[in-house]
Amino acid sequence: MKKRLPLFLAYLVLVTFSVTVASFSRYTVVRSASDTAVAAKVAFDYVPISATLNGTPIPSINGGISIGSVQPGSVLVYSFHIRNFKDADTSEVLMKYLISVSFDPSDKVIPLMYVLTPNGTYPSAGGGWIYLNHGTQTTHSYTLTVIWPQSEDNAQYAGKAQSVRIKVDAEQANGYS
Repeated sequence: MKKRLPLFLAYLVLVTFSVTVASFSRYTVVRSASDTAVAAKVAFDYVPISATLNGTPIPSINGGISIGSVQPGSVLVYSFHIRNFKDADTSEVLMKYLISVSFDPSDKVIPLMYVLTPNGTYPSAGGGWIYLNHGTQTTHSYTLTVIWPQSEDNAQYAGKAQSVRIKVDAEQANGYS
């Protein structure tokens, strides 16, 4: 039996080695690939064009208009564009936008009235929203007229200030309705 012990141990090592090798063997497949994802460009721009107070041009309108000589009978006319392009980028998605005009503070301190007039016919997206095309450069023009009626001449308004704010909300649209 002593002569068979080394043979038995060799056989045991060989079986153990075979089982171990088989249990640690793995079959894997490695594949490599590449792909690119492209996102559509979105371009939307609000561009101040001009402003006049009682027919006199206001020289600097970027960053807001500050006027101190408003009085009863004053008329401010402000023109601006909404565009689907900025610099060399043109929007590749259909957008819709909503323009709102508000006063700050919200309780009118001065009896101002306003009229927002589109300078063209633009496609409605419903609820006051307007579609803005994609693919080709498109400009929508608007004029905001702010009026202090002459009839509202009252000393209580002396030294008061009121801001008019234009807010433009924009979002991607699903398509013309």
